[in-house]
Amino acid sequence: MKTIDKSIKINHSQCSGCKKCVYECPKNALSAQGEQKSVEEVLKIVLQDQAFYEESGGGLTLSGGELLLQPEFSRELLLAAKEEGIHTCCETTGFATEEIFDRVIEYVDYILFDMKHWNTDKHIEGTGVSNKLPLLNMKHAIDNGKTVLPRIPVIPGFNDSLGDAKEFSKTLHSIGINKCQLLPFHQFGENKYHLLNIKYDYENVPSYHPEDLKEYLNMFKENNINAFF
Repeated sequence: MKTIDKSIKINHSQCSGCKKCVYECPKNALSAQGEQKSVEEVLKIVLQDQAFYEESGGGLTLSGGELLLQPEFSRELLLAAKEEGIHTCCETTGFATEEIFDRVIEYVDYILFDMKHWNTDKHIEGTGVSNKLPLLNMKHAIDNGKTVLPRIPVIPGFNDSLGDAKEFSKTLHSIGINKCQLLPFHQFGENKYHLLNIKYDYENVPSYHPEDLKEYLNMFKENNINAFF
């Protein structure tokens, strides 16, 4: 007997973020994530821990999304933090025009820079866009005296060969960087794909652990890149 799926599915490609589905849901089964806040509201929350930042050397980090997609808000928030004497950090893909990148990064002290692949074609295959802008912006950040830490997610079958490690090293040297952080592949995000009804290509693929990537790590070190987990 064939089972008929009567569940309601949301077409996320057509979602405008109006939240009407949340308000109209008769069983209150839907909820909206995220809040709209002003720069002043966010800064007020940040300043609650100012004494801790001064003691620890920490500060404000913009991550968990792409700050370059909200460049004006990000710039204003970072500027407000700097005016309060707070150290600033961000995590970014670097995928933006040089003009937008420069405007936002001007007030960032430390950049955690995602680096998905050294090869343009493979980068397009994996992300849908070229790596030319990210690499250009990474070099531009270095040339402007920013502290940059490239972070490479090591993905099975995508960028995890020893040849990839060697080419990553060459690319980093050409930019003027001699260190990077390796992020072993994990399955923490799998459920998000299911919730969004998106096909997950890495279903049942085992996670990597540092001990699985010793040779990969050593390839960076052999090519004078201080790589670490």
